[in-house]
Amino acid sequence: MVVIIILMPAKKYLRKFFVFLLVMVFLWQYIPTVKLTGGFEVLLIASAILTFLDSFLKPILKTIMIPVNTVTFGLLSWVSAVLVFYLTVTFVKGLEVVNYTIPEIYTDYYIFPQTEVAGIWDYVVSAGFVVILAKFINWVFKKKNV
Repeated sequence: MVVIIILMPAKKYLRKFFVFLLVMVFLWQYIPTVKLTGGFEVLLIASAILTFLDSFLKPILKTIMIPVNTVTFGLLSWVSAVLVFYLTVTFVKGLEVVNYTIPEIYTDYYIFPQTEVAGIWDYVVSAGFVVILAKFINWVFKKKNV
């Protein structure tokens, strides 16, 4: 499986890099758990590391987790995305994930209490946004066969 990934054309790596660059810009701007203390070069480095880990480490993690995903019917398949995002934040200086407090929300029928997103859940929420946004951007820029 690793040989197939290494033989992937450079065009696919470049496309994946730009998708993750857009995702990182969106996370930095709109997701309050992701803080960027550096400039644009930190975004470029984070996108490059995220591309590298997503291309090489994630398939290995998915292969290792086949028995767990079989038993749980795929409910723990998100763990590999969270681990890849955690390693990206660990390797990139100037990018951090912080705690966030969701304010109270009042509706006519229910009051949602103030909730703090802390610990591993920061990474789970952020990695979930990474996966969803990357899939959406890939869908938008998908090559159409006419």
